[in-house]
Amino acid sequence: MATFSETMNSQEQLDLVLKAVQTLENWGVDSARTVCILQLNTDSLAKFLDFAKSDDKFTEDQLRRIDLIASFDSIIKSIFRSPSNLRNFASYPNGNAGFDGRSLLEIMEVYDTNEWQRVYLIFKAEMMNPW
Repeated sequence: MATFSETMNSQEQLDLVLKAVQTLENWGVDSARTVCILQLNTDSLAKFLDFAKSDDKFTEDQLRRIDLIASFDSIIKSIFRSPSNLRNFASYPNGNAGFDGRSLLEIMEVYDTNEWQRVYLIFKAEMMNPW
């Protein structure tokens, strides 16, 4: 299976990163939490955005995280129309399978990318086949 860095050029990576940052902002995530969620070695979002625009490469884990943020956002937007739900879903404790009472943001801040992927696959399956 090809990796993100093999299938995406630098501009595509930057576009995906900027979309993920915007999504996290829309979810009410501050810059310190964004840096944590994206597993960056910097303490400010400004430094991160400068990094994103440089020739430096993101790690595969960072690109997976960024891709999963976009994937979760896509599902959330397909479920909800209310701006409040769109904005707050990620911060609410969730009793659905896979979440086990955790919020999406808690999973993103605390757990590794493999756990994100596991939760995403369960969430996607439930949302596509709710019955």
